[in-house]
Amino acid sequence: MNHASKKITRSITFMSEPVRLKLEESYDHFEGWGTSLAWWANELGGWQDQAKAAEVMDLVFDPEKGLGLNIVRYNIGGGENSDMQELRPGGDVPGFQPEPGKWDWEADARQRAVLQGALKRGANIAEAFSNSPPYWMTISSSVTGAVDGGNNLREDQYDAFADYLTEVVKYYRDQWGITFRTLDPLNEPSSNWWKKGNIQEGSHFTVDKQAEIIRKVAGSLKSKGLDATVVSAADNNSIDETMHNLQTYDLDTLDVIGQINTHSYNGSRLEELRTLAEQLGKRLWMSEYGTGGSETHSHDDMTSVQELAERIMCDLKIMQPSAWVYWQAVEDEGANNNWGFIHAHFTGEEQYEVTKQYYGMAQFSKFIRPGASIIPTDDGRMLAAYDPVRRKLVLVIRNELSASKTSFELNDFTYSDALEAQVYQTSPDSNMKRLENISVYYNGLEVDTAENSITTVVLNEVTLKLK
Repeated sequence: MNHASKKITRSITFMSEPVRLKLEESYDHFEGWGTSLAWWANELGGWQDQAKAAEVMDLVFDPEKGLGLNIVRYNIGGGENSDMQELRPGGDVPGFQPEPGKWDWEADARQRAVLQGALKRGANIAEAFSNSPPYWMTISSSVTGAVDGGNNLREDQYDAFADYLTEVVKYYRDQWGITFRTLDPLNEPSSNWWKKGNIQEGSHFTVDKQAEIIRKVAGSLKSKGLDATVVSAADNNSIDETMHNLQTYDLDTLDVIGQINTHSYNGSRLEELRTLAEQLGKRLWMSEYGTGGSETHSHDDMTSVQELAERIMCDLKIMQPSAWVYWQAVEDEGANNNWGFIHAHFTGEEQYEVTKQYYGMAQFSKFIRPGASIIPTDDGRMLAAYDPVRRKLVLVIRNELSASKTSFELNDFTYSDALEAQVYQTSPDSNMKRLENISVYYNGLEVDTAENSITTVVLNEVTLKLK
């Protein structure tokens, strides 16, 4: 069916040059949004008021009640030396092997409870990752890093560390029916800030040592028949570091990596990384990003919302990862910063507050769902997505400037003459507020965008024209 046969006659004179959807650059391998469970699950999973903890899990994972994050990254804790008391609230993630030969499978029951709660609410992809080996495998006898920020896994412990990680994966599969699709033994391994006395787990690995543990873990997975779990790597802090390391690994190491993980806190080689992943035939994830904006502690901070939206749009349009994963959805209220979608008290009173950044994330995750095709646009502040199964077109607009009108050209889609689009907006004065519907014309639509806002436009019952 075409426009003429439906006799669409309504048209609009655009007040500005309309944004064009670059369908020729769209991709259809997007599998969802996620969060790490470190460190918040270690705290909320132990709340006495589990009804309140369940409210938080609804807000994070439930697609109807909350953000609908469908990817969870489970932190296999190293377990700190009892002589060290430096770790931040939530950061003291228990290890399953407090000493060689001894296993404690109930050690991390709190994080496991949140993982199970996420899966119950619709999360369908689980990844396991490690920040540090157990303290007794390290050179410094601490999960916080080496004294000098260098390699911290003892030379005689590479096989033991690989066995530790894969044994956790095996136990979760066999005892709790949870299959981790990927296992990442590293976290920001190229960074040199992992020094003994840090307030969180961390471990530096030189590139050759990264390759060694990657191969050891892959071999251990295979030897234990864990064929449904593959190695992901290497969760570097910078996209450029990820590129460098992938270009340095030998072919044997590259061959056993099933998924490339990168953080996007830093780096500019997004397109190069996308191209390299395609050449290697590897799935690519943006596995960690978080932001706190530039303002002092406030649940209404908009600077973090704008930074979040800018990063999502940049990553999805240029790097084109299959998944986009936030660091931790719930942050410690006591940290007095603006990171996270929800602030909860990690110590003391069991309370939480929803932040403005939560609604900024909702402007994306509530409407752009797994399976949608991501569509770049010719404007850096706009992103589109089309779900062919639901016949839903989503347009997201980031406006950090003054109020304006934004127009979209929609010549590649067909729809009813009476179609109206839903509009949702987050701004200093609104939290994903449902605004009045707007008319859709045969040549597109125009929407008002408030000052300092994120606006999402949803068009249902639309069909992409066949070329």
